[in-house]
Parts: sequence; C-alpha cells; structure tokens
Amino acid sequence: MTVSRMHRSAVLLRNLAIMFLPWALLILLLSVLLYERLLDGRLAPLLRDQQASITEGLGALNRRLSSVRGNLLFLTQQPLLAQMLERSGEAQRQQLVELFTEFSASTRDYDQIRWLDELGQERVRVDLRDQKVYQVPVAELQNKADRYYFTESMQLPAGAFYLSRFDLNQERGGVEQPLKPMLRAAMPVFDSAGKRRGVVVLNYLGKILLDRLQQVADAYGDSLSLVDHEGFWMLTSHSAGAWGFMLGKPDATLASRYPLSWERMGEESSGHFSDDAGIWSFAHFDPALSADNEEGAKGVADSWMLVSLLPQESVSDTEREVLWRVLLCAGLMLAAGLAVVLRLSQAESARDRARRGLERRGEELAFSNDELQNTLEQLRRTQSALIQAEKLSSLGLLVAGVAHELNTPIGAASMAASTLQKSDEQLRQALQGGLQRSILERYMQRNAEGLEIVLGNLARMAQLTRAFKQLASDRASTERRQFDLVKLVHEVMLIFAPRLKQVPHRVCLELPECMILDSYPGPVGQILQNLIENALLHAFQVGMHGVITVRADFDSLRRLCRVEVKDNGCGMNEDVLARIFDPFFTTRRGLGGTGLGLHITHQLAVDILGAKLQVNSQLGQGTQFLLWLPQA
Repeated sequence: MTVSRMHRSAVLLRNLAIMFLPWALLILLLSVLLYERLLDGRLAPLLRDQQASITEGLGALNRRLSSVRGNLLFLTQQPLLAQMLERSGEAQRQQLVELFTEFSASTRDYDQIRWLDELGQERVRVDLRDQKVYQVPVAELQNKADRYYFTESMQLPAGAFYLSRFDLNQERGGVEQPLKPMLRAAMPVFDSAGKRRGVVVLNYLGKILLDRLQQVADAYGDSLSLVDHEGFWMLTSHSAGAWGFMLGKPDATLASRYPLSWERMGEESSGHFSDDAGIWSFAHFDPALSADNEEGAKGVADSWMLVSLLPQESVSDTEREVLWRVLLCAGLMLAAGLAVVLRLSQAESARDRARRGLERRGEELAFSNDELQNTLEQLRRTQSALIQAEKLSSLGLLVAGVAHELNTPIGAASMAASTLQKSDEQLRQALQGGLQRSILERYMQRNAEGLEIVLGNLARMAQLTRAFKQLASDRASTERRQFDLVKLVHEVMLIFAPRLKQVPHRVCLELPECMILDSYPGPVGQILQNLIENALLHAFQVGMHGVITVRADFDSLRRLCRVEVKDNGCGMNEDVLARIFDPFFTTRRGLGGTGLGLHITHQLAVDILGAKLQVNSQLGQGTQFLLWLPQA
C-alpha cells in the first residue's frame, strides 16, 4: 500500500469519525422525532373524529330524551286530560283520543300514546302503524296492571318522571320482528282532589334515536357504538351483536369481548386510552339526568355509554406506513451523508483552495456590501426628503383651499363696507342741505343690511380660520386627543372646495351628526385628504362624472371606528392592487405621480394610528378603502 493510499485511508477514517458518525447519530435522533411527529399527525385527525363523534352523540341523546320528557309533561298538563279525570264520559274520552291522535300525527316519534287508569286499564290509546295513526277501539283496550312500567310509575309522586330500560318491543311473549327498539316514558296523573288517577305512557320509537347516532357514526368513520350498563350493545357497527340480552346472546357484550378495556372504562365518566384492542374514546351518559329533570327520571337501572374504537389493526397499519417512510428518508440522508464524506475525503486539497478563494471573494463582497449600504442610506435620505415634500405639498393644497374659501367672504365684506361708506357720504351731504326723514330711514336700513353682511362674512372667515388653524395644528403636532370625526371631515372638505368646482366629480358625505373619537386628528385628516385626492387623480377617466362617498360608523362591540372612502371609478387590476402601498409605485409616472401618497397613508394608519387600512377593487367596479380605527 503506497503512502498516498494510506494517507487517503487515514483521511477517510478521520472524516468518518468526525463527520459521518455525528451525522448518523443526528439522523437517528431526527428519525425518532420525525416518526413520533408523523405518527401523531396521522392519528390526530382520527382521534379528533373519535372525540367529535362522542360529543355529537351525547348531544343527540340529550336532545331526544329532553324532547320525550317535554312531550310527556305537555300531555299530562292538558285541560282535556284534566276534564277526563273529573268526568270520565264518552264525550271527554273522545276529545282526549283526538288530542292524542293529533299529537301522534304531528310528532311521529311514538309507537303508542296511552292513558292507563289507576287499575292499569287502558282508557285511551293511539298507535302509530306504518306511519299512520290508529285509534284503538274500546273493545281492544287491555289491562296493563302487571306491567313493570305501570307498577313503578304508580309509585311516583306528582311531577315525577319514569324512564324504562332501552330494550326491544315484545308481542305475545316474544320479541317483535322486525326488531323494534323501544323506550317507555311515563308520568302519574292526579285529579283536582289529589287522587292518583293512573299514568300517561309514551312508547318512544328508539330507532329514531339510533338512526341519529348512526348518522353521527357514518360521518366519523362508523366507529361509534352505544352500550348499556351491562355492556350489551344497543348500536354497533356489527349489527348481529346488538340487543344480546333480548336475543339470547349473553356473551355478546363489550365486557365479554374486551374485559380489560371494559373495566378501565368503568373507572371514569369519560376519557380515552390505548390498549391491545386499539385506541378507545368513551363517555358515560345518564338518561335519568339528561331529560331536563333536576331530580332525574325514575326507573332507569343504570347509565349508557357511547364508545368509539380505533382498532389496533388500523393503528398498526399507520405505524408501519410511517415507519417505512421514516426509514426510507433516514436511509437516503445517511447515503447522502456518506457520499458527502467520501467526496470531501477525496477533495480535501481542492476544498482548501476553494476556501482561500472564498476568503478573497468574501473580502470583495464585504467591500461591495459597504457600497450597497452607502447607496441604501442615500436612498433612504432621498425617500425621506420626497415624503417630506409630499407632506408639504399636501399642506400647500390645504393653504390654497382655505385661501380660496376666504376670498369669497372677504370680497363680500369689502363690498358691503364700501356700500356703507357711500351711504355715510350721502348722509353727510343730506345733513348740509337739510335732512329728510326718508333719507335717514333709507340710510339706517342700508346700514343695518350692510352690517349684517359684514358680520356674517367675518363670522364665516373666523370659522374658516379656526378650521385652518386646527388642521394645521393637528398636522404639525400629531398629538392624541378627543375630536369630532364629522367636524374633521367637513374641515378636510374645505381643502377640496376649489378643486371640486373645476371637475365634474362630487364628494358625497354619509355621516352621523357627531362621532367623538380619541385618536390623532392630524394623521386621520391627512389620510382622508390623501384617499380623496387619490380618487380624484386616478379613479375617473376623461368624460366620467364620478362620485366619491365618505362614510363613517362605529362598532361598539369591537370598539372600532370604520371609515370608508369609496368611488365608482374604473377600479384596479390585481397587479396594481397588490402594489398600491409600495413606495414610489405609481400608474402616473411622468404625469405628476410620485408613488408616495398611498405609501404615506399606509404608514400613518399603521405606524401612528395603530389602525388597519384595507382596499377592495375590481376593474370597472370602483375602489373601496376601509380604515379601521381602534378605540381604547
């Protein structure tokens, strides 16, 4: 073996020890973490579905049983039943039959609705057969004094509620076919003297409840089942296993099939766990306490339980799939690491040369970076100057607008003063030649009218001056204070009064009478001015008669003030809409647009006001700006 080969072997072993071994350990650790993360990611939706099915199932049980008790309470409190208890004539009986018939036809939830007297004799009974209500004749009424639901219900105090075990209906000593799940609810009734006069019994069609639970199960992977306190299934994905206690299958229980799981589920009211059978999620349900009854229903042996099982076979398949993917990924990464180590071992000298070249390149990049930093700083200074110029331009527009508005009242006041001066000269001349009463009266009338004109225009100038001073102060100080947003909007509109007289467009204000805000009036006014100015410049094409609408309202629940500036102009496409807040972006390059108006607006809204500025626009459908101002 030559020295060169020995050197390469030593370099390879060294690189394997220094680089590949730590890499392999890291891959092993990451593989374990990745396996756990991926497995959790695959199982998490299944576990959420399990919990969701249990939650929805509990809601369905609560709603159905609450409805049963409510219907039973409704029937026992009917005046027709009270009349029947006092005067049990045929007319009263027929009226009660009609009441039970109408109730059965409207609900269609009950196989039988009956009133049994204190001797257990059926006095009124209607059946639901093939979705049709059948009034059982008197001759077919039976005595049910020996039935458990009658004897137990007759022992209850007034207002108490009896609920039987959920089982299958029996006819002539055997289980009715096809199977008809049944839940019997009863409540004793008393006459006006407090004498016990029997019970009202509802035979609830359990299939309605089970069908709803089956819908929940189908929605979440058909893993939901309902079992009673002994573990017998009342609803299960394998239908042959249901109702074992009624069909002579004492071993067809969850307790027999999964004894350890059953024992563990009996220790808590709800929860989830994993064992050899799979992943379980369960919740006990007490029908006695679910029916809006503080004392609970009487007669129920024990609670039910909603159970969802993710079988171990499904879990194992998921684990194998995730493990295979993790191993494949780890193998590829190990192979890539080994290839890198081999390559590095073969080209160590080349790497050294490349390192020296990179060092030189780093020095060049550092020099270039310094130049770029200087250029960037210069751009920032330029941007700051342009932004300041934009603000000064806005202030100049403000001054020009107020000056134009002041010109009208100044001219009117000046003309009125000139008229008063002429009247004064005429009065003096009249005094020299002999003053007439008519001349004096005309002078006093003109003097009053002139003073009224002068005072009115001076008041108008004072109002404009105050508005101008407030706007200028707010723009200069940027201080937080309470202000009237409606008044601020009207002050901003003073700026645009001369501009709107020269264009075919108009600004429509839809504002409340007053809206007091605690914010920064200067930036708010600047934002409104920029948005209206942007609409006048960009929204309307030549020949259009545009309308800009300014609205404001207050969301007291979220403590937000909503200010909307909307136009009916030409709108924007998606490319323009995505960049309108970028600095120096404008669609009027070379036509006076700087691209800073909306950028400044966005900065004022977000950085100073802490607000949110949104824009919605489509080509041909106008543009909408929404400013959401937070209020403390």
